[in-house]
Amino acid sequence: MKTSSETATGKTGQDPMNPDKEAAYWRERHSKQPYAKNYSYEQFEHAYRTGYKSFLKYPGKKVEDSLASDYDEAKPTSALPWDTVRPAVSSVWERMTGVLSPREPGRGVRDFI
Repeated sequence: MKTSSETATGKTGQDPMNPDKEAAYWRERHSKQPYAKNYSYEQFEHAYRTGYKSFLKYPGKKVEDSLASDYDEAKPTSALPWDTVRPAVSSVWERMTGVLSPREPGRGVRDFI
């Protein structure tokens, strides 16, 4: 059971996940991500949204197959294939769990999901 100070992200003392704030966060930082080279934020927008929505749907679980399925089922026609956007979804999960700060150029790509 969550305590009154525990948020939707499962972390104590932090703001609950706000989809509008997450979208703004990733829109601002997208171009700095190593997987973003040659791709616009709009091409990854659905992937970021899949990441933060699925984080709440599958808290603390390894769910790559479910994430890929969720992504493909709701994917707009303009969205990129799962294999291309997988690092973006992984970045969202890393941010949400507090494991790592967002990827910056020069950092290695980490296999999270």
